[in-house]
Amino acid sequence: MQNDINNPVSNVRDEEELDIRSIVLKYISYWRWFIVSIFFLSAVGIIYLKRQNNIYENNVIVLLKDENTATEEMLLLQDLGMSAGKNNIENEIALFRSPDLITKAVTSLELYTTYRKVTRWSFNDNELYGNAPLYIRWEDMEPKKIPAPVTFTFTPQGKGFEVSGQYEEIPFHGRIDTLPVYLKLPMGRFYVSRNNEIDPAYKQEPYTFEATISNPSVQARRLSAELKVTPSAKQSSVLTLSIQSEIKKKGRDFLQQLVNFYNEDATNDKNMVAHNTAVFIEERIKEISVELGTVEKQVEDFRQQKQITDIQAEAQLYLGQTGQNEQKRVEIETQLNLTRFVEDFIARPANANKLIPNLGVTDAGLVSVINEYNQLLLMKERLESSSSESNPALIQMKQQVSGMRQSIQSSLANVRHASEIALRDLNRQNTVTNARIQDIPAVEREYKDILRQQEVKNNLFVFLLQKREETALTQAAVAPKAKIVSEPYSSDAPVAPKRAVILLAFFLVGCVLPVGAIFVRDLFHTSIESMDDLAPLKDIDVIGDIQAITTPMETALVVQANDDSPVTELFRTLRNNLLFMLNEPNKKVVMVTSTVPGEGKTFISINLARSLSLMDKKVLLIGGDIRNPKLSHDLGIPKVNIGFSTYLAGMAHGVDEVTEVLYPNFHIMQAGPVPPNPNELLSKQTLNDLFDGLREEYDYIIIDSAPVGVVSDSFMLNRVADVTLYVMRERVTQKDAVNFVNSIKRDNRLAGVTVVLNATTPQGKYGSYKYGYKYSYRYGYSQKYGYGKSKKA
Repeated sequence: MQNDINNPVSNVRDEEELDIRSIVLKYISYWRWFIVSIFFLSAVGIIYLKRQNNIYENNVIVLLKDENTATEEMLLLQDLGMSAGKNNIENEIALFRSPDLITKAVTSLELYTTYRKVTRWSFNDNELYGNAPLYIRWEDMEPKKIPAPVTFTFTPQGKGFEVSGQYEEIPFHGRIDTLPVYLKLPMGRFYVSRNNEIDPAYKQEPYTFEATISNPSVQARRLSAELKVTPSAKQSSVLTLSIQSEIKKKGRDFLQQLVNFYNEDATNDKNMVAHNTAVFIEERIKEISVELGTVEKQVEDFRQQKQITDIQAEAQLYLGQTGQNEQKRVEIETQLNLTRFVEDFIARPANANKLIPNLGVTDAGLVSVINEYNQLLLMKERLESSSSESNPALIQMKQQVSGMRQSIQSSLANVRHASEIALRDLNRQNTVTNARIQDIPAVEREYKDILRQQEVKNNLFVFLLQKREETALTQAAVAPKAKIVSEPYSSDAPVAPKRAVILLAFFLVGCVLPVGAIFVRDLFHTSIESMDDLAPLKDIDVIGDIQAITTPMETALVVQANDDSPVTELFRTLRNNLLFMLNEPNKKVVMVTSTVPGEGKTFISINLARSLSLMDKKVLLIGGDIRNPKLSHDLGIPKVNIGFSTYLAGMAHGVDEVTEVLYPNFHIMQAGPVPPNPNELLSKQTLNDLFDGLREEYDYIIIDSAPVGVVSDSFMLNRVADVTLYVMRERVTQKDAVNFVNSIKRDNRLAGVTVVLNATTPQGKYGSYKYGYKYSYRYGYSQKYGYGKSKKA
């Protein structure tokens, strides 16, 4: 059989159409499985939902102030060379989700301590945010340094509480009789007090609850992953912050506190700019005050020494021509000093990460570079506060800051050199002019030099005082960066769990699970289980099924006269269906075969022959399996030494010598002794001559032949048969046998093939049946009956 199945020439299978209707009907027959599965999984889904707490969506809408709209602040920052660009929305979103910023909010609200009511079966353990009966705090441990979570269980007992819990898998126990109290435990000291701000709805009889204290950084990382920050539109500065929580108030409080800390950090950033400028201005004012006092002392000493009271009128006459040059000299020297001040500020190592002030430098290119540097420095400091040192963007930005700082130093040097050159040019012009006014007293010239120095120092001093006041005003007038457009609000209905979706999912799983179970079970059941497995038969009729008999029988013959048992009725049905195929007078021979031993072909042959004989028809049953004779054993009669093989070998004198009468009209011809050459005996002309004579004497001839899947004897014997009754057995015959029978039918290797299913179960239940067979030319093979327990020859 295996060779025929694997033979691509003789076993080419036609493409079969998928029978949707039969598949559906097959699964519908297991409707009880589906009901149980759906009911069970729906119950599991309901229990699952009972254990889930409602989750609500909390939102707050904020408007980020555009830095270019802060007119008063930006005018001052632009004058000082510290203007910032527009907000980068992506950067601001990253700041809102910064774990450090969220940690501040968690620590401020003490969200790292959670309280839950312990309910029976752990159904709906809702969080008691702000409404727990007790308040607990780790007294001698900073929140950020908490090494591992610690869980407390407070159980009311009398007027106090029994305390139990676990810390790093180490259990602990205690008791509280009075409140407040400092609870001393192995891991530290905890402060416990009564919560007097409980909502009236939570004021009830004492109940058991849990309190868990964990590191706020762990909570912050979880909240950072859950926090959603989305702009209302592309390039919009309006952001919506969303987070889900079990308690609506907890979510709203967190969002409000997060915005507050965001504004606080933004204010600190802005104040840092003004603070650095104020420090720089104070330092310069102190230096200029000393220099201005020195110059004024020189003027006083000079007047006393030279006894000068008023030389303006006299000097005006001579200085009229040089006034314009002197004015330019003052401007250039002022710029030169300012340039030197800025260079000195940059050269100090302590100012490496400080903003560079732009104190009146008039060079447009230098002012632009300083402004860009200050803006880049602010962005670098902000990125440093929300990322690690290994951030590629931070490393690149540091390189840009260093490069721009060197570029500013080079630009300052160029501006200073240009101012020095211009100053030398003016000095040369003044020398020429002074040569023309040689009559001006040397005293006037010396006095003018002193006054010029005094004027430069005085202008610088006044300028710095003005900037100091403007800087102080800026620090006092900083407005929050994020303006709350809509106060924090929560969704009315829970957003999770989605109960309808979850129940539908469990329902669908309940529908699919039986399908998968049936499919997997069928996948591992390779034997024929019911009539449905015979559906792939091509142009081959199934003319009957014989029900299995569980009652042990002494003989295989179960069909008796005047018997109305179910098995007898089934054989009558098989007989009637077979007679339709033997509807011609010359059609009398029926060969009964199977694929492998143990499928009940001898049982079918015996009872079919007996059923035909009860119709007053003369019937001969021939033991055609001459390799393994079974008729005498199954019928419970003595085994004879002559029979079918004896006649074919020419060792019998006539048919009457090898036949015997079992019942009226029911004759049998046993197989006889096992020959050494059974295939050669069946190929002789003697076989044809024998059946020509038997057709004249008997109405029907039943041949119990050998299994065609094991030996080829039946193919040799089939040339004298009119109909081949192919026996298959539930839980024994493999499903591949259907393809084997199809190939036999297609190749016309057996005449008039029809199928009967043996040992069927009335309810069509599936089961498992392990069997084996062994075939020998000389000894025999095991066989199982369709009517009861197995018997061996």
